[in-house]
Amino acid sequence: MLRLNRDAADAMATVEVHAATDVTGFGLLGHLHYLALASGLAARVDSGAVPLLPDAQMLADAGEVPGGTRSNQRFLAARVRWPALLPAARQVLLCDAQTSGGLLMAVPENDLEPLLAALEVRNVAGSVVGELTEGTAGSIVVT
Repeated sequence: MLRLNRDAADAMATVEVHAATDVTGFGLLGHLHYLALASGLAARVDSGAVPLLPDAQMLADAGEVPGGTRSNQRFLAARVRWPALLPAARQVLLCDAQTSGGLLMAVPENDLEPLLAALEVRNVAGSVVGELTEGTAGSIVVT
């Protein structure tokens, strides 16, 4: 809720976008599951590439987690394959029930750099957190 998604949406309009969603109550992985499912694809997420707000890790480590996040974790349990050594708090944060997160976009690989540049011009942080892949529609592998 620190900033509106208008500038990110304006940047998104400068490239070809195959799919997009805001990240709200279903959390990053919940929204990614539905995006991949509707696309008939699976997804891979690099857990270390997902940016976190300051102190989010500390709060998750302390167990300060909204009930909606726990619901998201239960829903995603059969849909996400977690790496054995990923800390539980990081898993929680990837399922975090945001009230107003950023945008999750799927763009062709050749539009990735132009999108990141368009975001930077607008002072919007952009991160490549994964990719859509062949596989069971809606499934997610976290690395």
